[in-house]
Amino acid sequence: MPGTTLIEIKCEKCQKIFEAVIIEHIDLAEDGKMAPQVKSGKLNRAVCPQCKKVTYVDRALVVNFEPESLIVLFDPSATTAQAKETLRKEYDTLIHYNEIFEEVGKETEFRVVSELNELRKLIDNYIGNHWLSESEPLLPK
Repeated sequence: MPGTTLIEIKCEKCQKIFEAVIIEHIDLAEDGKMAPQVKSGKLNRAVCPQCKKVTYVDRALVVNFEPESLIVLFDPSATTAQAKETLRKEYDTLIHYNEIFEEVGKETEFRVVSELNELRKLIDNYIGNHWLSESEPLLPK
């Protein structure tokens, strides 16, 4: 099950403020059917309840590629080396929080990706290695 959070959005069209659930984390081994949405860049879709305007929420997304032991933080705003390094340091701080996180962190590659095409390539590679077909993500090869 993907990790979600509730956020407030102000509609660009009618200015109504409404709540929407957005996805912040997916594990491709468990949430594989969401891969096409992730690859499209249109994962977090919100619809204004008043005027029905569709908005795609631009938020960072954590994608877990198991069993590769790869965690990718997709953040389109992290376009500079400094921004990516800041996110890397935050990850390092988090995994040193306790022994279990630290042990997992040593075995896991963490990568910050800001380009959707790069994320697509990673997902396509994962699909090629672990799924029978893109339409059957839950069936192992």
